[in-house]
Amino acid sequence: MSRPEDAWERLDARTIAVGLSWLAGPSITAAVALATLGATPRTLIPLATLSLVFAGIAALGVLRYATTRYRITGERVEFRSGLVFRRDRSIPRDRVRTVDATAGPVHRLLGVTVVRVGVGEQDADLRLDAVSRARAARLRLLLGPRSGTPADGDAVTGRPAWIGYALLSGWTPLIGLAPFGALFRVLEIFGLEPAEVGLLREAWNAASRSPWPVVAGTALAVVLAVGFAGALLLHVEVWWRFRLTRETDGTYRIRRGLLGTRSLSLQDGRLRGVRLAEPLPLRWGGGARLSALVAGVNPDDSEERTSTALLPPAPRKEALRVAARVLGAPVLATRLRRHPRAALRLRLSRAVWTVALPAVPLAWLGIWASRLPDGLWLLAPVCLPVTLLLAADAYRGLGHGMSGDYLLTRHGAAGRRTTALRRDAVIGWTVGRSPAQRRRGLMTLTAATSAGTHRVRDVGVGQGLAFAEEAVPGLLAPFLVPAARPAATASSASSVSSVSSASSMSSVSSVSSASSALGHR
Repeated sequence: MSRPEDAWERLDARTIAVGLSWLAGPSITAAVALATLGATPRTLIPLATLSLVFAGIAALGVLRYATTRYRITGERVEFRSGLVFRRDRSIPRDRVRTVDATAGPVHRLLGVTVVRVGVGEQDADLRLDAVSRARAARLRLLLGPRSGTPADGDAVTGRPAWIGYALLSGWTPLIGLAPFGALFRVLEIFGLEPAEVGLLREAWNAASRSPWPVVAGTALAVVLAVGFAGALLLHVEVWWRFRLTRETDGTYRIRRGLLGTRSLSLQDGRLRGVRLAEPLPLRWGGGARLSALVAGVNPDDSEERTSTALLPPAPRKEALRVAARVLGAPVLATRLRRHPRAALRLRLSRAVWTVALPAVPLAWLGIWASRLPDGLWLLAPVCLPVTLLLAADAYRGLGHGMSGDYLLTRHGAAGRRTTALRRDAVIGWTVGRSPAQRRRGLMTLTAATSAGTHRVRDVGVGQGLAFAEEAVPGLLAPFLVPAARPAATASSASSVSSVSSASSMSSVSSVSSASSALGHR
C-alpha cells in the first residue's frame, strides 16, 4: 500500500551508519598511537577522552534519526526534532526559497543525501540529514522551482586551466600552517614535546645551526608549498565537474563537487544582482570570482555566499561574460564615477596611523627594554610604503554608477568587490558619517535590500545623495530636511520652502539643499 504524501516520515535508516562513521577516526588514531607509543597512561588517557567525545557525536547521530520526523502537506512543510527539548516547526511552502542537496564522501558511499530547505533566514532553515537519493530528488521536485529543461547553449562548465587560480588565494598561507598546528596540537594532547619526535628534533637541531634568514626562508617555502598543495586539493574537491545551466523556466542550476557533491538551484525571480570579488592575489593573476545576490541570502556569510557562487575562481573576462548573461547586459563593464580626492587623503591617514600605533611600543621594546631582536622594531617603518600603496589602490578602486535597471558600487583593495544591484530591490538608504568623514565632507551610503546591505563608501555628501535619488527616486527625499541658517538669503529661503513643501518639491533642489546642510553639521 502506498504511503500518503502528507504522512509523517523518518530520516533514512542509513543515518545511523553516518553517525557511527565518526568513530572511524578515533579508532585509527588509537591504533597508530598504541603501536608507536605503547599502552602507557600518557597515551591511554587522551585516547579514552578522544573516543568518548567522538562516541558522543556518533550517539547524537543515532538520536537524530530516532527523534526526527517531517512531512509535506499541500500548504506546509512540518518538522519535528528533539528528545528532551521538543522542537516543532511549520513553514508555508510558498516561503521555501531553495532546496539544496549535499552528499559528503560517507553519504555518497551509503547512498544518502543531506537536504537543506532554505527559507531566507538561516536559523529557520530545515536540514534533513539524511534521506535517500530518491527521496531527495522527490523533495526537490515538490518544494523547489519547477524543473525545466536546459536551454540550448546556455551552460557554463569548469575548465582545467582555471585550477591555477586556486593557488592565488589569500588563504594559502593559512592552509599551509594548518597541518603543523594540528600536529603540535596532537603532540600536546599526548603530552609530548616536539624535541621528543625524531624528525622534528633533527629539524630543530639543523635550524639552530643555520642563520635566521635561511631558517625563515626555508620555513616560508615549506609553508607555501603545503599551502599550494592544500589549496589545489580543496579547489578540486569543491569545484570538480562544475556546471551552471539556465533552464527554460529561468532557474539557474549549479552542480559541483568531487568527493562531496552539491546541487543548488537559484530562481531567477529571487535574483537581485551579482557581485564580482577580486582578492589581491587573484587580481594580480587576472582572475575573479562571481556570485549571485539572492533574496533571503546574506552575501557576507561565508557558507551562504558559497551556495550562491556562479563561478569558481576564473579569468576576469569569463566572469564578466557570465555576469552579462545572467543580468542580460554587460552591466559590470560600465565606467564608474570617481570619488572625491578627500577619500584618498582619508585612506592615506588611516595607513599612517595603522603603522604608527604599533611602531611606538615596538620601538620602546627594541631600544629601551631590549626585548626584541636587533632591527626587528624597524619592521613597522618598512611596512609604511606597503600600507600607503594599498591605500592608494583602495582609492583607485572606489566608484559608483548606474546602468539601466542596476546601480553599481565598488570598493576595497585587498578584497575588491564590484556589486551590480537591481534598483527596484533597494528598500531603504542609510547615511553614515564618521568624525573623519565629516571633517572631509564624505559619507558612506548603505542600500538595504532583501539580499543584504551594500555600501557606497567615502563618497561626497552631495554626490552620494544625488546618486541615491537617481537610483531610487523619492525614497530618500522625505528625509532630506536642511537645517535653517541664521543669515539666509531670499534664494536660500526659497530653496528651503521648496523642500518643505510637498507640492513644489524638486528632487534636485532637495538633494543639493540637504547636502549643504549635512556639510555644515
